[in-house]
Amino acid sequence: MERPAPLNGYLKGNAVSTTPQHGARSRYDAEIRSTLQNIAQNSITTSLSQRFQEDTDRAARYSADVGPLFVDYSKQHIDKDILATLCTLARDTGVPEQFAALRAGAHLNNTEDRATNYPSLRRWAVDGKSSDHAINEMYSSMAKLVAAVHSGELTGATGKAFTDVVNIGIGGSDFGPRLVCDALANQGDGILNAHFAANIDPSVITEILATVPAETTLFIVASKSFGTQETRSNANAARAWLSSTLNCKNVDQHFVAVTSKPSAAKNFGIKEELILCTPEWVGGRFSLWSSFGLAVALCFGMDNFRAILQGGHAIDLHVEHTPLEDNVPVILGLLDVWYRNAWGISSQAVLPYEHHLKLLPIYLQQLFMESAGKSVSRDGEVLKYGTGGVIWGTEGTNGQHSFHQLLHQGSDTIPCDFIASLRSYNPVGEQHQNLIANCFSQSLVLMQGQSAADIKQTLINNGTGPEEATQLAQHKAMLGNRPSTTILMRQLDASALGALIALYEYRLFTASFVWGINPFDQWGVELGKQISQTLMGALSGDDVSSLDSSTAQLIARYQEAQKT
Repeated sequence: MERPAPLNGYLKGNAVSTTPQHGARSRYDAEIRSTLQNIAQNSITTSLSQRFQEDTDRAARYSADVGPLFVDYSKQHIDKDILATLCTLARDTGVPEQFAALRAGAHLNNTEDRATNYPSLRRWAVDGKSSDHAINEMYSSMAKLVAAVHSGELTGATGKAFTDVVNIGIGGSDFGPRLVCDALANQGDGILNAHFAANIDPSVITEILATVPAETTLFIVASKSFGTQETRSNANAARAWLSSTLNCKNVDQHFVAVTSKPSAAKNFGIKEELILCTPEWVGGRFSLWSSFGLAVALCFGMDNFRAILQGGHAIDLHVEHTPLEDNVPVILGLLDVWYRNAWGISSQAVLPYEHHLKLLPIYLQQLFMESAGKSVSRDGEVLKYGTGGVIWGTEGTNGQHSFHQLLHQGSDTIPCDFIASLRSYNPVGEQHQNLIANCFSQSLVLMQGQSAADIKQTLINNGTGPEEATQLAQHKAMLGNRPSTTILMRQLDASALGALIALYEYRLFTASFVWGINPFDQWGVELGKQISQTLMGALSGDDVSSLDSSTAQLIARYQEAQKT
């Protein structure tokens, strides 16, 4: 294959600025995208199967141990020239400089004028201290609170030790702790029983309150602003239920808060000594690394929480000290750009073959789609190319009986991530081995496929007539040549989970920095929240004449239903 022209030839004189107000990106212009598309057209003529046949070292060349993870991306459409081109693109759009700026505390979240130094949170678990007083204070207060609960120093209103914890939050205040608590449940009983209330649907909090013991349940009210409608509503419902059930007006010691607005939490009725303050710059979908992971520490211990941070720190070190050509999270992010802009692919499947990672696709939906769902650059320029994409998936082998048909024979190429643990906490006969066999076979068949000619010959050999075999073979044929990455861990534990989450974060950051977008804000979710407050009045009977006829009609239907 012809070696592609170096991309820095197109970008000469457009140096990257890591100063946030000037925009930390170079031009990712039409000429560059055209170059990538031309390379893609050339690469598609070389099948993945052919690449393995021509390079006996391919698997080792495009795989690596990264902290506690093993990542095999050899089934991706990549070779040394494609990799060199993508790494040149990363350099020319300032990816390494932006990672350095992130670690240095630069305000890469320029629209909110905030730092994004998440590695500093993870580094605390290794160093045991931070140069940032707010980080030290946060973790110190968190550890004291966890110790007080576990020792029985902090009890419920009737003096009994806590047995259950309900995390009341939504979005980033819910997805991360919920994922981790479910993932660590594979290791046996937790110290406390975990429950999560996020949705404002009253069925959620009602059903939780029907199952937890009032005397021994601790509620975490997790909200950065302490103004989130869903969280405040569920917390108020929990307080009213607790007061009624215990026949006690003072239930304050059943409530702790995690927030960036301690004054708002105090005004809400949380005791000052039970408020954990998180630095304002910590974004919701990245907040698992902060005191918003309190539910994890309460249910599985501070040591497990530290292990999550330590696993993430291993990825920090890899990204900081590994050349781009071997930097696994960076390469995965560049592949996302490659497929999105050169192949026209806008969908990615995440397929954990590990029951206790079943919530990972949901977690990653927020991480990627809220971060990269942008159509303007960090400087406000309307982009002329696609960014982000749809993240979806479910646990294996369930997915094989629903949507894998589309992955194998659908008209769209959808890159897949297969994730598996090599050892099970719950071995039963050969079931785990069967699980792994299914995982590996899916990536193999996606890559290799099966031709109509081979299927036809097999059918004929088994006694099917030539005409029928020809027709049936067309229905059974699979084109293959569909890319995937496989991520393995020896066993799903806190360290491996932390590393996995950090790996995906850096992958997201890499693609976002190339695209020139700000992955740290989420203005697109705000307007709907504001309008919902307006419609609350309309649902209660306020004038709807200013609304469109469809919305007014829906409101009328709601009001009518309340009368019967």
